[in-house]
Amino acid sequence: MTDTALPPVGPTGALDGVASVRDRIVEFLAREGFIVIFVLWALYLTIATDTFFTQANILILLRQAAVFSIIGIGTTMVAILGELDISFGAILALSGCIGAAWIVGGHHPIVGIAIALGIGAAVGTVNGVLVNYARIPSVVATLGTLGAVEGLAMLYTGGSSIFGENLQRISFLAQDKVVGIPVSVVIAFGCYLVAWAVTTRTQFGAHLYATGDNREAAYRAGIPVQRIRLVVFVVAGALAGFGGLMQAARIGRAQATMGADSLFPVLTAVILGGVSLQGGRGRMINTLIASVFLAAITNGLILLGVPSDVQRVVQGGVLVAAVSLDRLRD
Repeated sequence: MTDTALPPVGPTGALDGVASVRDRIVEFLAREGFIVIFVLWALYLTIATDTFFTQANILILLRQAAVFSIIGIGTTMVAILGELDISFGAILALSGCIGAAWIVGGHHPIVGIAIALGIGAAVGTVNGVLVNYARIPSVVATLGTLGAVEGLAMLYTGGSSIFGENLQRISFLAQDKVVGIPVSVVIAFGCYLVAWAVTTRTQFGAHLYATGDNREAAYRAGIPVQRIRLVVFVVAGALAGFGGLMQAARIGRAQATMGADSLFPVLTAVILGGVSLQGGRGRMINTLIASVFLAAITNGLILLGVPSDVQRVVQGGVLVAAVSLDRLRD
């Protein structure tokens, strides 16, 4: 007869069980905690206001989140690499202004969209080259391009807004609906579907995560690390460029400063959604949910009549919480 190992009993076993439960709770909160908070916030607003959980307000909320959530796709991919791109607001402004100017000048909207995408991709290429080959830290490199591109946008517009009757030709991006859903929301969800498929169902996606997790090991495994990194920065720039035209369509004009307010919602959504600042981890769907959550915070505070100054305090608190969650995950 052989002895059979028995599970630990007594105080030690109980403590191990408590520690296991605690670890699971911490892991869950680190990974999905913001979704729980989102649900609680939505329930509170549904009870506290008569207008939050209505079809009209939900569509407004989704429309508000659409542009920045699209930019968040590229920023998420960059963050999965373990890098950080903060130039997207300036890219949005320059691309949107030049694309809008061509449309106002009489060119077909497709031309304006192509120009916006091209300018965004070009700046993204510059970012990729600076990070990849000049070996400049991504925050420093994109901070430099942010300043330069902001200056170019101001020079191009002369500090004036770009608007005109022809700009109404892209108003469908902000005003039209498909089966009752705003076109901008349809585009955003479509972009996320493609991004999800690329990052989870393709070799490129596998290489992206491997590069972010351990760049040296990925290189030794034969993964084209520099090419992956360059492509990601180009895609991020192109998406920011397209976001510029969508923003111009939403506000009815293009301005050199229209990307100034994008830094907070995009970066917060990416971090809050679970992308590690250390690289190698992140899910596209979480970035989308976080983008809607942030729009819901602003939307809810407005419905509650909270002053704008207090709104900024709350938004800053959300950013701190997002970074704290990132550290908790690590």
